[in-house]
Amino acid sequence: MYADKNEIEWLLFESGISVKDIYTESGVARTTVIDLINKTSSIDKMRFDNAVKLTKMAKMRKNLYENK
Repeated sequence: MYADKNEIEWLLFESGISVKDIYTESGVARTTVIDLINKTSSIDKMRFDNAVKLTKMAKMRKNLYENK
């Protein structure tokens, strides 16, 4: 298990994936996702388990885009 800040930033700020899709697919709480996007919470200070979930989702989504 590992977390990658660059992957998380891509998912939250560049991917265009909706908040609903992110929290539904990743399993991270809706409020956490919103706080990260609004920068009221820091990616650097988020719980490791949530960072792992968001990294995993980002990698899966990037693979989908690359394999189209």
